[in-house]
Amino acid sequence: MKKVVPLLALVVLVAGIVLVALRPGSGGGDPGQPGGLVELLGGALPGVDVKVADVGSQPCWQGEMLVVPAAGTCVTALPEAATRLTVCVTAGAPDVRVDGSSYGPQRLTADQLSCGSPKVVRLYDEGSRLLVRCLATTPCRLRLV
Repeated sequence: MKKVVPLLALVVLVAGIVLVALRPGSGGGDPGQPGGLVELLGGALPGVDVKVADVGSQPCWQGEMLVVPAAGTCVTALPEAATRLTVCVTAGAPDVRVDGSSYGPQRLTADQLSCGSPKVVRLYDEGSRLLVRCLATTPCRLRLV
């Protein structure tokens, strides 16, 4: 019995550390980003990209292009099986976020959205949606890469 109590305390301590490491925001304070361990594991697993066939029939999509009206907003439901999204801005000044049911919205930066070298956005959450608000006076265009 005396050996069980320290072992149980050790298990509780390790579980607490793991929960703190995996909580949203543990990767540097951004509640929209999962912790570093989740990022590491997600990078090691094979990825499933969002394809045109997954989103093309939803509002605002014209083939591989997402066209958001000036001062408008478009919401795209992303497939549950997808783990990666790559989009780039071809026109306008959009505010682009990925939102899910567990983590707060991730705001995509201009660096991630550059068509010169678009960055992969990892989808960690169930019920992920792409939220695009066009801040320009002309329509915003994003291309699925």
